[in-house]
Amino acid sequence: MRRMKAIIRQFFEHRGLPYVLALAAVVLMLPALWAGLFCDDLIQRMNQFTLAQLPAHSLDTGFVANDSGKLGTVVNHLFAFVHGKEAAARVRDYGIAPWWAPEGWTAALWRPLTAFTHWLDYRLFPNTPALMHSHNIAWFAAAVFLAASLYRKIAATANGRDFQEKLPAPDTRTKMQSALCVAGLAGCLWLLDTNFCFPVMFVANRGFIIALVFGLLCLHCHLRWRTGKSGIWMWLSALCLMLSLLADEGGASTLAFPMAYALVLDSGGWRSRLASLLPAAVVLLVWRMIYVSAGFGVRNLNIYIDPGYSPLFYLKNVLPRTSTLLGGQLTGIPPELPLAMNATWQTILALLFAGFSFICAVVFWPIVRRNAVARFWAVVMLLAVVPAATVIPLGKNLGFVALGGFGVIASFLVAFAAPPVRAAMPRVLLGVSWCVAVLLLAAHIVGAAAGRVVFARLAPLIPASSTRHCSISRSQDIGDRDVVVINDPILVTLIVPFYRAYCGQTLPRTVRVLAPGSAPFEVSRPDASTLILKANGSDLFECPAVGPFHLGYACKSYNNLLFGGRLWKAGDRVMNKQFVAEILEVSPRGAPRSVAFHFDKPLESAGRVWLFFDWSRQEHAPFALPRPGETIKVAGAGLM
Repeated sequence: MRRMKAIIRQFFEHRGLPYVLALAAVVLMLPALWAGLFCDDLIQRMNQFTLAQLPAHSLDTGFVANDSGKLGTVVNHLFAFVHGKEAAARVRDYGIAPWWAPEGWTAALWRPLTAFTHWLDYRLFPNTPALMHSHNIAWFAAAVFLAASLYRKIAATANGRDFQEKLPAPDTRTKMQSALCVAGLAGCLWLLDTNFCFPVMFVANRGFIIALVFGLLCLHCHLRWRTGKSGIWMWLSALCLMLSLLADEGGASTLAFPMAYALVLDSGGWRSRLASLLPAAVVLLVWRMIYVSAGFGVRNLNIYIDPGYSPLFYLKNVLPRTSTLLGGQLTGIPPELPLAMNATWQTILALLFAGFSFICAVVFWPIVRRNAVARFWAVVMLLAVVPAATVIPLGKNLGFVALGGFGVIASFLVAFAAPPVRAAMPRVLLGVSWCVAVLLLAAHIVGAAAGRVVFARLAPLIPASSTRHCSISRSQDIGDRDVVVINDPILVTLIVPFYRAYCGQTLPRTVRVLAPGSAPFEVSRPDASTLILKANGSDLFECPAVGPFHLGYACKSYNNLLFGGRLWKAGDRVMNKQFVAEILEVSPRGAPRSVAFHFDKPLESAGRVWLFFDWSRQEHAPFALPRPGETIKVAGAGLM
């Protein structure tokens, strides 16, 4: 056992560890090569080609720019899915935004640096998704190398030494070895984190990985500036921060690095420390001014909250979101798991996240109080989670938070492994610390390894799954037709036009969804051109009680995050290109319970295809319209 401990310690302390971890990052992510393109990948692909190269109705979707395929358009608008009133109108007319979407629903993100890397992909290997995934993996390997190097650099900086100097006195040398052991363990934990699997596998999510790379470079340069006093490193640090922001809005979490350094590790006075933050503040201000003046941002979309446009809404959500993110980071439980739970289990998990975070704070505190490295990483974790809370809690956005989190976790585990530290603890604290240590090791080593195995098995299955769900009608041709889906709980019809373009198929003329469809409802037909949908339960946007976990809950959450937030009252009418939706009855919470759809033509008109989501078979199927005066029932999420 003693020899094994020595080998592990030597491994963690070795100066070549960052290179080993970078290579391991490539190996661990190889299954992503077979994941193909899906979801946002398919939307962005269409913007890489000119309209002449795209199938008919591509421009009608509203997600494709008039001058698509040009470098300037790709760089500025690849992530601006709905940018401007014209695009928003086309999105509604085509049906990508359903009739219940809030007025002013827009989603226009500005990530020019990331967009440029995608433009290069489509100039070099437009039809080889595996190489696009390789591009993502290369950025991830760079991030792992920089993170592992940064953990070592912080350990050296905090102990006031550089690795190239002669060996220190025995006591200081022991302290340095312990700090390097912490750095090595933190780097390994960050590499194993399964929260990186999806963002690296998802080509469209490359921006967050690039933001991580430049965020880490920003801190590297900031350290050189503050320890070497060379002005060139100040400028390079500011440049890296700007590049991180231009890669992804999540790059705002980069600010946690210089702020934490100023609070914990900077040796200057308070004026010098405040002055060290001015370059970052100027960069953030300039970036935000350009961002807003160009009309970018997200409005009326609950999945993203732009604090600049909706400060009160952000403040309302920041505490529960940060609690979930921190809890997910510490426990290893995916923070998005509550989306697939009922209200009771959401509360239970929220209490679990908050409770475990509090217990971790208690057992970490003695280490954080006396150890500057642990204190620095704790501050990084807490500061980085604030910008991350602008998005609903998702594991794929925890990269910056994880960097601080694993720094603290590694500091605790290494310190707790020392017998003198355990011997000095009160009995109660010792018992709690043992429980926390075991849970952390189980979650972030055993659990992470299991998650990697699951990822390796599931990633190659994604193309077949996309084909199954996006081929929404095998018995009817939907090309150049008006597709009306009675209920689409997973909202897959929003991706179908882009999937068909990827497959070289004709797009539907329009795509309409009448109800999300997790709840059971009745469909009645008072006349030749009208359908009335009435929920059997409280409202059409609800999900019935179907146990603690269910796909129906996830579908409901997905719809609420994308298109929720609008309050309705009886008599409200929404004008659509093909029908008028009239609210006949609402639930106490202001959601439609009964809606009449008055179509401009008889329902059986030529060129129209009717579908519904069959919960029993988990797929879309042809919908047989009721005859005038007839009522039929459509099952909800309980039937599986």
